[in-house]
Amino acid sequence: MKRRKALTRLGAGLGNGLNVARVGALLGCLLGGSEAMAQSATLLRPERLTEPGRSLVTSDDSTAIVSNPANLAYLPATELRWSSVYLSEKLQSPIQGHEVSLATRLPFGLATGFRLDLLAPPNAVNPLLAQHYQWFTWALALRSGPHSALGFSLQQSFSEGSIARDLFGFSLGFSTRPLNYLGFSLVANDVNSPHNSIYHLGRSISGGVAVRPFGSRALELDLESRYVPDDEMWTPRVALGIDVPYVGRLRADAAMDNPTKDDRAWLASLGLSIYANQVDSSFEATGGVLTGDALGSAGALGEAHGINPYTSFATRGFREPSGFETSRYAVRIRLEDVPDSRLHVGFLRQLWSLAKEPKVDAVVFELRSSPADSLAEIQELRDAVFELRRAGKRTMCHLEDATGAAMYFCAATNKTYIAPAGGLRFSGMRSQHMYFNRLLEKLGVHADFIRIGAHKSAPEQFTRSGATDVSRADKIDLLQQYEKYFTEGLAVGRNLTVEQVRERTRNGPFVSREAVEQGLVDGLAFDDEVEARLRDLTGRSTPLRWDERKPTAPMNFGAGGVIAIIHVDGDLIDGRSRSIPFLGVEVAGSYTIADTLKAVRENPEVKGVVVRVDSPGGSSVASDVMWRQVRLTAEKKPTVISMGTVAASGGYLLSMGASRVFANPLTVTGSIGVFYGKVDVVELLNKIGVDVETYRTSERADAESIFRPFTPDERKVLEQKVGIWYDDFLGRVAEARHMTKEQVDAVAQGRVWTGEEALAHGLVDELGGLRQALEYVRKQTNLPEDAPVIELPVVEQSLLARLVGLGGLRQSLWDAPMPKGLTQTMRALAPFLIHEGDHPLARMEFTLQPE
Repeated sequence: MKRRKALTRLGAGLGNGLNVARVGALLGCLLGGSEAMAQSATLLRPERLTEPGRSLVTSDDSTAIVSNPANLAYLPATELRWSSVYLSEKLQSPIQGHEVSLATRLPFGLATGFRLDLLAPPNAVNPLLAQHYQWFTWALALRSGPHSALGFSLQQSFSEGSIARDLFGFSLGFSTRPLNYLGFSLVANDVNSPHNSIYHLGRSISGGVAVRPFGSRALELDLESRYVPDDEMWTPRVALGIDVPYVGRLRADAAMDNPTKDDRAWLASLGLSIYANQVDSSFEATGGVLTGDALGSAGALGEAHGINPYTSFATRGFREPSGFETSRYAVRIRLEDVPDSRLHVGFLRQLWSLAKEPKVDAVVFELRSSPADSLAEIQELRDAVFELRRAGKRTMCHLEDATGAAMYFCAATNKTYIAPAGGLRFSGMRSQHMYFNRLLEKLGVHADFIRIGAHKSAPEQFTRSGATDVSRADKIDLLQQYEKYFTEGLAVGRNLTVEQVRERTRNGPFVSREAVEQGLVDGLAFDDEVEARLRDLTGRSTPLRWDERKPTAPMNFGAGGVIAIIHVDGDLIDGRSRSIPFLGVEVAGSYTIADTLKAVRENPEVKGVVVRVDSPGGSSVASDVMWRQVRLTAEKKPTVISMGTVAASGGYLLSMGASRVFANPLTVTGSIGVFYGKVDVVELLNKIGVDVETYRTSERADAESIFRPFTPDERKVLEQKVGIWYDDFLGRVAEARHMTKEQVDAVAQGRVWTGEEALAHGLVDELGGLRQALEYVRKQTNLPEDAPVIELPVVEQSLLARLVGLGGLRQSLWDAPMPKGLTQTMRALAPFLIHEGDHPLARMEFTLQPE
């Protein structure tokens, strides 16, 4: 049947000027009785160059352009490839020649690729395919879901021969990877049945399943099948892929045409891909062999089909997990601005990933600013440095004009050097608090607040010119907690006693040579001497590079799920999150955070959630809305809190919805309490000649107006309402912490605590930073260590921010163009300018972080 169909298609060419002798030879081949000639219809197809050992389901590089265009959507980065197949001249298969391909990622989940096949069939090939021919293919792919992709390709042939001339077709592909253990693909090739005046290239359909027994690409088995209806040809195929650590990937496959028929034929290959990884790219060299009677033979029946080599070389903008590293190196990280809370998390993740890089010998920190905005965040960075050191990496700091915070961080590294003309600006710790009552009095503005608890000191900033005795004692205690951790950390890192640290730092600030003499740094070094100091540290010449690592091809399909980090940064307000220009102040809106939590709760791909809280609180309503959404999320999937610099008052309240709470030892938390109030501007208006008349239907209709003070009766009613809000706050905490309201009230009343103190009072579950919180979620969800992490909500820049970015200005310049003191004053006032005057607040006092 197959031979008759092939003969019918070719017969149409007799009236188109075909050489009679060649047609006669072809007819003889088609109708001959030898076993070798039984495959002539198959060998007549002008196929593109084969890719031995590759998987229809999981090949995510440029080879997918032809095999399955959908898989281009999974391409990690750009790749350029050249491949060749070399056949014996006695074989009849046309798949001999070269191919060159280029594939790259595009925005919006798209990827594209181009490929040129240059085929030079062996001498024994069917006469109608004896001429060289070429295929040009263009493919486009789209990620159609978290684990699915669609793709199509267009292909055009060129040849002076008759069969492969001017064939134009298109193909469609689909891939899905629902589990790390399984993947599926379906490809329709040559959907339009390309044809020219003499030849009809029949469409074909291929399907396959990839099985990964260990949930990763370390071992993969592919079962595939191809069917060509016009030729009634069915070809099952099995492929095997095995990662060889530090070498590459072993590939093998075997296929058989028409296994149930007499004219069956087989083809097999064995090959090895060797990967050489560099910091920003990788190189692949593949070699292997093809054999099998499906290649055809012009010799006698039973003649060996031989061993036919194939090769492939590729340069890529990504790295392979199973390859070898070409050289060891050290990474240079330079900080010129203090990272905000989001950049801090990115910095942590960068250090964690460096700890896993096998060829990274050392990490050098060039600090030209404080490495973090608080000592609590620096504790997390120190933990990351210790992770680097546990992984065998050497670490080093280079300072210029450094603060105590930078010195505290660098004490965790192996060595610290300082520029000869630099210094350490540290002689002890301090905290500063601003009071605006006298300013308001001069302006004719009167602040009137109602609070519960002597420790709830936030309103004092506007009602007093200094702290109360209780508030002052709280502030001194908090500062002492900071000083304790600071001196202990510095003592361990510098091989000094705590008393030695206290005694020596009292003599600060220090010029560089004094810092060396006091044992606070290890030596002097200019910028250009850093590499020499690094060589002393590692004991060998180690190239020092910026962290320019490119992505690594994933070990798994990523179908096991992701962890979401949800950032709650800044004051809590009703409405949408936004930023205050020129002050670098972020506010977290209840609508934004609620929508984000709802989205991750309903997304099946998100298996666990870490809510990163870095907030002093704010609107009581916003806090409660966020608490509710955190609790609903925790009821559905593991949801934990990671407290950053501060998670106090409303920031602490929303944390009570989670299933577990982590705090750094120096996180400021607690401040369980509520206050309510307003300012009246009657005196100010009188000074500038403004009179206000108010008409009302009841005595309290304008109680919240800024144009008059509270009456004694209104204050009494408001005190009752504040008491109700406070009681609700206590109830939320008591339920979450498994305590009575009385037990919570004993450590509440607006009192702030460090994370270590909060743990002792039962207000948090565990001391630890973001790393420990993520590890906990991974264990709860059984996700691997390399499970993807996403950060939400997505930051949306304002038009002004975008214009500034287009103008080439650094973000830090437009965030804080004013003198530092004025900026700090404006930041202290900002929270009370953004909150509505008639809303209850669960917020701690604005405090400049100890330094």
